[in-house]
Amino acid sequence: MEVGLAVDLVGRQLADLQGRYRGSRLDGTPDGQRLLVVPDVPTGAGWTRPTATIRVVVPSGYPHVGLDCFYTDSDLRLASGTEPSNSSLQPVFGLQLRWFSWHVAGWDPNTGSLERYIRSCEARLRDAR
Repeated sequence: MEVGLAVDLVGRQLADLQGRYRGSRLDGTPDGQRLLVVPDVPTGAGWTRPTATIRVVVPSGYPHVGLDCFYTDSDLRLASGTEPSNSSLQPVFGLQLRWFSWHVAGWDPNTGSLERYIRSCEARLRDAR
């Protein structure tokens, strides 16, 4: 895929995502990566916060290279105060963030999108574990 076509695809998918999640944007990271930032994603009952900001690295080979894992605010924890499963605090992008090991099985570059991935992250955050 040509670089221009990949940029256009990400731009179109970002516009679609902004229809559902206002304030979504692509930021650059200090090491030149693209970071999708999606604020105010609802969490389910059982978390310390009603919403979280989700951050996902959009790899340079996207969509042929799928999205993998996500980050939230560092203070997002289970309401009990315990750490969520498959997560840890990490210093990344000049911030201290909570990393979630979250993988979509069977990523298909023809049907996968930024919005679909964020919806799967939102589903993970509805499950307080």
